Amino acid sequence: MQLYNLARMGLQTLAHNLTGKKCPVNVMLAVTNRCNANCHYCQIPSRPGDDIPLPKMLQLIDEMADAGTIRLGIWGGEPLVVDGIGEIVRHAKRRGMYVTMDSNGLAWRERHAELEALDHVTFALDGTRETHEANRGVGTYDRVKDAIPIAAGTEGLAVWTLTVLTKNNLQTIDTVIEEAEAHGIHCAFQILHHNDVMGTNHDDMMPVNEAYRTAIDQLISRKKQGAPIASSMRYLNYLRSWPDFQKPTQVEKHRGVSCKAGAMYCNVDADGAVYACSLMVGKSEAANALEVGFKKAFDSIPPIPCQGCSSACFTEYNHIYSLDPACILEWMKTTRHR
Repeated sequence: MQLYNLARMGLQTLAHNLTGKKCPVNVMLAVTNRCNANCHYCQIPSRPGDDIPLPKMLQLIDEMADAGTIRLGIWGGEPLVVDGIGEIVRHAKRRGMYVTMDSNGLAWRERHAELEALDHVTFALDGTRETHEANRGVGTYDRVKDAIPIAAGTEGLAVWTLTVLTKNNLQTIDTVIEEAEAHGIHCAFQILHHNDVMGTNHDDMMPVNEAYRTAIDQLISRKKQGAPIASSMRYLNYLRSWPDFQKPTQVEKHRGVSCKAGAMYCNVDADGAVYACSLMVGKSEAANALEVGFKKAFDSIPPIPCQGCSSACFTEYNHIYSLDPACILEWMKTTRHR
């Protein structure tokens, strides 16, 4: 991230911690519910609704920039099925944002030339061919394996893989790390955590608590050894002590970390509804930015019913926006451009 944007984000974070001032510095934007994969634990593609038309999407990004958004995280569904995705990225960059994307990588070879302005991409990689395709569908492994070296060789683009740990792939952590090492990129890990609006029944994929803790211990050990694991040590230790992995949220803080959802970051759903985070989609009231404007929709986010969760990205954000120096330094290191 450019020093200018780092300084802007730092000032807004400091203002929030000193005064409680809200600012949507970090927005996750679902540009579609559509997807070209069939992930076993995801039901986002089954949700109804059309994509936001491109002119309205660009206007929405303008409103985010005017409200103080510095980082825009594009996700879905699968962003690369959206016809105007290149223009969405370019427009956000013109408005001074740091732009990231979560992708399954299936269409990266065909579409990456449109994304020259992108700052950071994260590809879904769930281990070996067998475990990846058990989670994400037949034929997906070769496509993401093809996408990774193309992205890793792109100047100015930071690249991660993201592995969702399930019963199918706990034994493949070293395989994922080796892939990251081979291409000079970073790998991140998360557990199953989506609500029942976004995810499906996890009974056949959810490891028992101790199996998850053993996997987290392995990640902590490998990170201490220097493996290119993007997940911060603060997050891994936080997750290691999570009381019950089958319950992704809790009312009270965990390890003293306050949730900043709805105050420093938010999630814009594919229909324009603005939620505190993706775990709140369909679970709380949400004003629609296309109807009332983004700033008003953000300001009207209701108080969240939880203060702790097992989500990787939200926990990392909560540490960063609580001004945790160790987490901030790790985040800066792992998002640095090649």
